[in-house]
Amino acid sequence: MYSIAVDIGGTNIKAAVLDDDLNIIEYVKIPTPDNIEVLIVDEVHRLIANYIQQHELTSPFIGISSAGVVDSKHGEIVYTGPTIQNFDGTNFYRALSDLSNHIKMYNDVDAALLGELAFHHYDEENIFCLTLGTGIGGAFYNRDIGLYPGERHRANEIGYLLYRAEDDKTFEKRASTSALKSLMLKHGFEFETEVPKLFELAEEGHTQAKAILNQWAAYVAEGIAQIQIMYDPGLILIGGGISAQGEILLKYIEPKIHDFLPPDYGVARLQTTQTENNAALFGAVSVK
Repeated sequence: MYSIAVDIGGTNIKAAVLDDDLNIIEYVKIPTPDNIEVLIVDEVHRLIANYIQQHELTSPFIGISSAGVVDSKHGEIVYTGPTIQNFDGTNFYRALSDLSNHIKMYNDVDAALLGELAFHHYDEENIFCLTLGTGIGGAFYNRDIGLYPGERHRANEIGYLLYRAEDDKTFEKRASTSALKSLMLKHGFEFETEVPKLFELAEEGHTQAKAILNQWAAYVAEGIAQIQIMYDPGLILIGGGISAQGEILLKYIEPKIHDFLPPDYGVARLQTTQTENNAALFGAVSVK
């Protein structure tokens, strides 16, 4: 039996038809509309309706993953800040009710963590997933209780940590991949915002590349120290496109975490995610 998954981001919307083994049968990616002249919820409805018609489905299971603070119980976007305009209050369960009565909705990082866990087993009981991208997102999973959303669905919004008045920046403004690119431009890096090239040159001993990475990695490490103190996870997974750097990424971050913790405090095992681009799509339909 086929399910339909949709992943809504600030830049693109991905949609896919998947079978029960989470194999992608069909896939499409479109630019996220401005949500003023063309509404995101209307585009999502159109994509799903097309798949239902094309594959002759009747009330299929639909999984929605979205950026922002998501009320999974009611299928509603609670808060998105500046990420997506005009999105707060959008209710997907109501908007898609004519297509199916089997719908689940998740925050995108929650969905990505579920997608990772659908394909890879981890021994740890408590897992925190940190995604580094345009912004920074978080998700927390306990083997017994599952995902932890918080009282107002705002748990794990770690990008807002570590605000400092002197530079008017939060954790994500210093430590996201976007922040790394800004550092590269600020320091006049020869290859501008080509992040893979930065890592490549740093590994070759390029002085400027190493300095930029070390500065940025210290910002990431400071946030991870806060995660360690608040959640005490057994495993911290780092996701987002930059996680493709794998052990090289961890090599810059991991030693610096101890600089922001009391002596001998201890820190969780650190690993990059193994599920690549479509983890949130897989996760959105992995639990029915």
